[in-house]
Amino acid sequence: MMDALLDRLVALLHDSGLREIEFEEGDIHIRLVKDDGGVRPTASAAPIVATEPDPIPADDHAIIAGLTGTFYRASSPDAPPFVEIGDRVEEGQTIGLLEAMKMLTPIEADRAGRVTDILADNGALVTRGAPLIRLAPDDAS
Repeated sequence: MMDALLDRLVALLHDSGLREIEFEEGDIHIRLVKDDGGVRPTASAAPIVATEPDPIPADDHAIIAGLTGTFYRASSPDAPPFVEIGDRVEEGQTIGLLEAMKMLTPIEADRAGRVTDILADNGALVTRGAPLIRLAPDDAS
């Protein structure tokens, strides 16, 4: 059954203008990505998403993903990350990018604070509402 499903997904990807396709049902998760070398399948027992963080302390704040997509910590593979743990961020400052449907959307801090944790890995598929960065209040505001 898994081989037939994979064959149908590969055919769908080839016949469409899509660059990648993802299928999830129960504990089955398949993601196919089309690149210059063809289609790369990846299968896992669980979705590829940011790990579930520890509970956020009452004074801390999480910057969350506004949509489902691929999270990038930098503007390009050669560029330094937008933020690192310990950095102070201002409200409106770009902390990362989300790629969805071949469009990059900047993720901005919705308040000032100090980065205490980066919850999503660079290149990870994150779902809408997933916490990406944890901020602690900063007295320097």
